[in-house]
Amino acid sequence: MQMGMVGLGRMGANMVRRLTRKGHECVVYDVNPQDRKDLAKEGAVASTTLDDFVTKTQKAPRRVS
Repeated sequence: MQMGMVGLGRMGANMVRRLTRKGHECVVYDVNPQDRKDLAKEGAVASTTLDDFVTKTQKAPRRVS
């Protein structure tokens, strides 16, 4: 399943890490570019803008938190 996460603070980033480890594809966005880069190195799909985020979360069913 593909999921999206906006906000990569402590809670959001850890949720993405757990989901990615379980085999889910996570599209992520945060205003802090370093947070996006860090999670991309761990397997998430980083988006640079909210429009980019919406474009990358096109698989159904969609979950965005």
